[in-house]
Amino acid sequence: MSETILLSTHLGITREDLENIGVYDSTLGVDTKLFVDPKHLVSSDIPEFQDSRNHVLRYFRRLIAIHKISHKTPRLLTKARDMLAVKEPQGLSIGYGDKTDRGTAVPKNVANAILLSLSEIISVGIEDAEVVELLGLFVSGFGPDSISDLTVSITYPHFCSYTQRISKEFGVKTTEFTIEGVKYQLPKHPFRDSQIIFVPSNFLQQLPMALDWDGIAEAAEHNEKLRDDFHEILLPVIGEVFDEAESKSPEELEVFKTSILNLVGIYRAVQKETYNLDSDVAGFYNLKPFADSQNAVIVPTNQPKNQAGLMKATLELLEQFKRGVEDNAGNKLLYHKTPTGVVIKEKPHREDVLQTLFYLIGDLYCSKAKIALHREPNAGRGPVDFSLSLDYDTKILVETKKSTNNDLLKGYSKQVEAYKKGEHAFACFYVVVIVKETNPDKENQLDILKKQHKQNKKDGKNCPELFIVDGLIYPSPSNLK
Repeated sequence: MSETILLSTHLGITREDLENIGVYDSTLGVDTKLFVDPKHLVSSDIPEFQDSRNHVLRYFRRLIAIHKISHKTPRLLTKARDMLAVKEPQGLSIGYGDKTDRGTAVPKNVANAILLSLSEIISVGIEDAEVVELLGLFVSGFGPDSISDLTVSITYPHFCSYTQRISKEFGVKTTEFTIEGVKYQLPKHPFRDSQIIFVPSNFLQQLPMALDWDGIAEAAEHNEKLRDDFHEILLPVIGEVFDEAESKSPEELEVFKTSILNLVGIYRAVQKETYNLDSDVAGFYNLKPFADSQNAVIVPTNQPKNQAGLMKATLELLEQFKRGVEDNAGNKLLYHKTPTGVVIKEKPHREDVLQTLFYLIGDLYCSKAKIALHREPNAGRGPVDFSLSLDYDTKILVETKKSTNNDLLKGYSKQVEAYKKGEHAFACFYVVVIVKETNPDKENQLDILKKQHKQNKKDGKNCPELFIVDGLIYPSPSNLK
């Protein structure tokens, strides 16, 4: 059985239906690398979310109030920490498909670091609720997934009510779930025993602005006063670690206070556009529909029974992936697009887009061939992209790389073989997808890799098999003269 499916397919409706009503049509079982930006709750006209921004700010005001007096008793300090280290929201349809258990939205050690920084801010008289969202700029580990999880956890009943209403409107199959003492009729997740929670597309960002200095700076450039505030007041504090308030002079404390207040002012004032599905900056939105479009031609020759059969099946899968990229326009998914959806062939996506495309095609193939496909298992010296296996001793590893990866040679000569030993695999493939044209008169790292591989084979060395896919964008035949 396949372990990935479009939300729309699982619900039995079309992608257009979800897009028209504003629900993000994610691929269940795959992490989309998109996050709920708390600022996008501000102007929502969705009935269930009209008070959600105030709900978040009230929560943060209560957190600040509790932490302000937490020095009086350990119980209050624990309460403040627990308000940050809440459970990850369950069933969120924007991904996190590789997570097998629920941790906390903010790890407890990070929550402690946040509270220390919050203490410094409170000590100079700042109690603005938005400052909690901005602490990701200063506290290591308070990343976009954490602020997104925290925001959704705080507003989780809003998301449940929204999902229940949309499900009823479309007439999709639901199951009764009791959440925080309230019963909801929600769709059941296809791969785990939990609900699915819908996410409005206009809540999403690739990176919440609260955690992105570049985003704040760019947004501030559109307003002269904000630009001056950012460059003259805030830049000096960027990247600095908070010192103990007692060690600062009154003048330093005043500068610190002014800097934070101006940062909060900029954060309130700037407006960031919601996620554009046409340009799809993260690059994941159209991967599953493309993989599904290849499903009819993904026909395994045989169901492998031994090592030889698994080797043949792996080669068959790699050829299917190669055809999808080179002959069926899959290469267009590997590059950024303009806001109107035009491919920018000089700007390839991050490597995880390539890896996800391979995984989605591999998932369809392996489900038909009865092969176990795993993504990023824990190996002896780090994660492998994929493993295909029949049993413990019948396993093949596949490592995928863009041709522009700076560690292309290192990955081939050292990493993959180490992974192979750590994973008890009998074979390994090193898949390189070409995403940038090279100067034919100048040797590049792919040329060196080809020579190294050829020499290794000639010398009889136990090395990964090299498999190359051309992912370049070429002019259409109609444009050729």
